[in-house]
This record gives sequence, structure tokens and C-alpha cells, in this order.
Amino acid sequence: MKPFLQKIAERLIDKFPEKMDHIAVVLPSKRSIVFLKHYLSNLITKPIFLPKFFSIEQFVEYISGYNVLDNISLQFHLYQTYLKSNNLDQISFDKFIGWSNILLNDFNDVDRNLINPKHIFLNLREVKNLDNWGADPWSLSDPLLTNLQQEYVSFYDHIYDWYLDFNQSLSNCNFAYQGMAYRKSAEKIVDFDFAFEKIWFVGLNALTKSEERIINSLKEKNIARVFWDADEFYYNNSQHEAGEFLRVQKHKWNEINFEGVGNYFNQKKQNFSIISCPKDVSQARAAGSILSNLSDQDLKSSNTAIILADENLLYPVLNHLPENIKDINITMGSPLSQYPLFSFFQHIFNMQLNAKQDQFHYKDFLDLINHPIFIQFVGLDFVNSIKSKIVTENKVFISSEYILSKFEVNNENVSHIFYKWKDSKQAISSLRNIIYGLRNDLIGQRNSVSSEVIYTFHKCLRLIDDLFITHNIFVKVNTFYKILNQLLSREIVPFSGEPLKGVQLMGVLESRTLDFKNLIILSVNEGCLPKGDLKNSFIPYDLKKYFNIPTNKDH
Repeated sequence: MKPFLQKIAERLIDKFPEKMDHIAVVLPSKRSIVFLKHYLSNLITKPIFLPKFFSIEQFVEYISGYNVLDNISLQFHLYQTYLKSNNLDQISFDKFIGWSNILLNDFNDVDRNLINPKHIFLNLREVKNLDNWGADPWSLSDPLLTNLQQEYVSFYDHIYDWYLDFNQSLSNCNFAYQGMAYRKSAEKIVDFDFAFEKIWFVGLNALTKSEERIINSLKEKNIARVFWDADEFYYNNSQHEAGEFLRVQKHKWNEINFEGVGNYFNQKKQNFSIISCPKDVSQARAAGSILSNLSDQDLKSSNTAIILADENLLYPVLNHLPENIKDINITMGSPLSQYPLFSFFQHIFNMQLNAKQDQFHYKDFLDLINHPIFIQFVGLDFVNSIKSKIVTENKVFISSEYILSKFEVNNENVSHIFYKWKDSKQAISSLRNIIYGLRNDLIGQRNSVSSEVIYTFHKCLRLIDDLFITHNIFVKVNTFYKILNQLLSREIVPFSGEPLKGVQLMGVLESRTLDFKNLIILSVNEGCLPKGDLKNSFIPYDLKKYFNIPTNKDH
């Protein structure tokens, strides 16, 4: 079977054999861009200008003209909007970050789907007024409310005002959250002056309302061309949910030729196996066993892919690769939370947050000094020595003075850890000094992974410090820990490799539009594929259905 992107490459060459610099191609992901370029390079026989390639997110940002900020930065901007609220008992930033991310997600959903914000947020307020907090027939629209109930209702009264102010303040700085960029793009698309004669949308599936409007506007101008990668098995079956989005688009754009829809599932597979495995490690071993029986050609030329529905399986899979795997390209990156430095910082924060005045609990202290990175600072013999002294002296709470007096060497890294942090400023300063110490230990060593991990931690610290200074916010240590943890949990350490050589290892979303001869999919379990409903929202299910906002069923 010919790969879908190879067909697109052949079509591009056939349509534009001399040059393609007046063409743009929009794909679901950066990985699909790499593969399409590869197929084009195999077809061209002379120098030629290639099209401009975009992922769908890059394309939307390009049209909007705004810079999309990360979630942490957006929460700081949203807090400034929140502080402008009248008739509302304002809470500290510590409590604000507990629910601000939920509000951002709702703003994103409303804007991506081009919902009138005034209509939905005023309806949301009315819905909350009807909430019944007791067994009697009574609601929050009752004039006699407690202070707590009044604050609850007042919160929903302010959401629309926050939305307006937040959008305006971001727009003034040329910033946006992703949904805002989508709405702005959908509004600008009618009069947008493109440098491209044709724009090809390739392999997209579940389009938001804003994406539909963008493509529809370009189609009316005879600029857009749309190509789908789908199968008749679910596309022609009205009862099959996997084809629902494509069937809707076919109904709207019935003049589009759906040539990408083929009868591929009907072709007999040489080998199709479902393997039951009780644990993650056994899945990784099963994948390794399958790889060990594949030919060298299949392992070397990007004919084989491992798809991880659960991305936590990355390291088990890597640790159980057979010896015949010489090259592997990991496109997903490794979560920063899986590295020892992350757990080391967690132990430091646990010790700091559980401290009473300037004394640390012995359990938190022992957890920290037993960590490999701490042992790297002072040596195993010294750690064993101080553990012995604590046990001998039966210490429960240990003061900073006692700890530092036991360190017979002048170790700056240790001194930064063992004094009680009063606020986020001291915490950032101490963590930064620890990172500098770790970085100095790497000088002269060829250890790119450790260097990348330390760099990523330093980048996150610098971002948070800049946000505190810019917005003039100083928080408690526990709040700083929440912010840092939220930021670090989303960071990944990228792996670099030859993108078109060896076995391809990726997540589900990165596999869109790609075709492989051999495919190994792990964690095909309920709750992993598809994922469970983990998204919180202030907008109830019924209201989402009424305004046609995608719900968990659509996801």
C-alpha cells in the first residue's frame, strides 16, 4: 500500500513540477511535515523550491499575528485581570492558581469553537443561580443568601468581564492564548492577504469551528484544497464514531473530492496479533520480542513504528530493545518529571514545607540525603556518617545550625538547601545556586541528557522569576512549589536523532497521516486509548451540548 503522504507528494510534483514556493501545506504535526519532505525529496530530480510547511497550530498563529503564551504566563496575566474585579473579595495568587487553569481551558473551548462569550457566560451565571444547595425546593437566586453563597454567585457574575479584560490586555501586548489566536484568525481570514496562491490542508480530522471557518473562507476564494486520510470501514458506517467528523465535513463540503478515503482495512494483513500483557514491563518485553524477529531492512528504513498510547512506557520500551536495533528515532521527548533532578527538588520542597520554624523533620531530611544527587554533592561515606549521628542522638526535628555544623567541609550546595526559605525569592535563589553547582560538575563531561535536564530546569526557574518581577507578585514557598511543579510537569527533554532512520517511537497524536509496514501499539486499554475524561470545566455538560462545544464523547 502506498503511504498517504507519498500520494500527496506525487500530487504536488504532478501539479507544480517547476516550483512550489507559491504553495503552503498545512499538516496535523511537525512529524508529518518531516515525512512529506522526505517523500518529496525522493521524487524530485532537480533543484526546486519547496512549499511553505505549517502545522495547524503554526498556521493559525501565523494568521492571527499574535504570540501564543504558555499556560503559566497566561495565569499571571489573568490574575492581573482578576485583581481589577469590583465587589469581590479578592484572594491571593496562592489560591488563584488552584482554579485559574480551569478558567483558561474554558476560554480556549469557547474561542476555538467561536461561541458568543456573552451568551454562554451569562447563561452560565443563570444556570448557577438555579443550583439547588439543599433538599428543599430552593436555589441560589433566592435573595437571602449567606456570604459564602453570595461569593459563589458573584464569581460567575464576573467571568464574562474577566474574559473581556483578559483578551484586551493580552491583545495590547500582542499576546494570546491558543483559543484567542484561533478566534482572531477566523475573524481575520476574510481580509487576510496571503502570499500563497494555494493552501493544501492535509490529513486533518476533527476540526474546530474556527478551523472550519478558516478553511471555508479560503475554499470560497478558491485557495484551499483539502485532503483526508481515512478508510471506508468507518467513513461509510454511520454508526461508527471514528468517521463522524469526516461525514460532517463531507456534508458541508460536498463538492470536495474525497479521494483520500480508501478501502485499506479490507486488504489482508500478513500478520495481525493481539497480545495480552499483565504489566507495563511485559508489554515492553513483548514489543522487544517482536522487533527482534523483524528484518534489518524493516528496522533501518523507517518501516517500523512503536506507538505509545501511554507515554509513561517510554523508558520500559527503551530498556527492553533487542540488540538488533541499531537506530531509533524518538519523536515524543521524555517528561522532565521522570528524571532524578525532579525528585531531588521534590524532596527539598517536602523538607522545606514540612519544617517547623527553622527545624526539619528527620524523615524528610533522610529522604533528601539518601538521594543520588545529594550523595553526588558530599559523598556516600559522609551521608552514612551523618545518618548514624542522627540515629545515635535520636533526633526528630533537626535545626539548620545542627546540620551545617556536622558538615565538616565547606559545601555551598549544601548550605543553600539547609536553611528555611521564607518566600519564593529565597527559594528561587537557592535552587538556582544548586543548578549552578550541578552544571559545574558537568564541565568536561560528555553527558548531553544531564545537561539538557539542567538547562530545562534553569529555563523554568528563569521564566517564573521573570513573571514574579514583571507582575510584582511574591508568593509563599508552597505556592511557588505549585507553580514550579505545574510548569515542570509539562516540560519534556527532547531527544535528537535522524528523523527518517531506524525504528520510529512516538505518541498517538504524532502518528497522524503516517504509514508504516510494521506497527506495534502499546497500552491499547480502556482509559488509555481513548483517554478517560480528565478535563475540569466550570461549564456544565448540558450547556456545552447546547452551544456545541466538544464534550468528552467528542474527544
